[in-house]
Amino acid sequence: MAKPFNLLVVTPEREFFNGEAIYVSVQSIAGSLGVMAGHVPMVSALDVGALVIQTDEHTIRTAFHSEGFIEVRPECVYILSQACEWPEEIDEKRALEAEQRAQERLAQERGGDDLGTMGHSKVALMRAMTRRKIKSMSSIGSK
Repeated sequence: MAKPFNLLVVTPEREFFNGEAIYVSVQSIAGSLGVMAGHVPMVSALDVGALVIQTDEHTIRTAFHSEGFIEVRPECVYILSQACEWPEEIDEKRALEAEQRAQERLAQERGGDDLGTMGHSKVALMRAMTRRKIKSMSSIGSK
């Protein structure tokens, strides 16, 4: 069996996860990043993506995470994220509405010069799409 390590995942609103894990995966700005016990210490910025936490040989949970940071230390892995949600916490209707609003804003902004606003709309779109993906993955697995 893989060796466990301490994992702490926090958002501005709550402590999302605090316990032992044998594997964690996040979406960093450079791509997917997986960590097991003994990983080299590092810090990386997070992009919007799936947070995968494996607590033992049989238990794997997937959640949504937004932008933030991961810090890997010898004694613990810390994940600081703007938002994390388990699939059962995701409101699919709300995510679909957010996706549609972001797509409309992007369509309107393509003609303008404000690249900063367009960047915010792209991030909002990515968040909504990722939430819907995580939610649909969980409903497929529960059938």
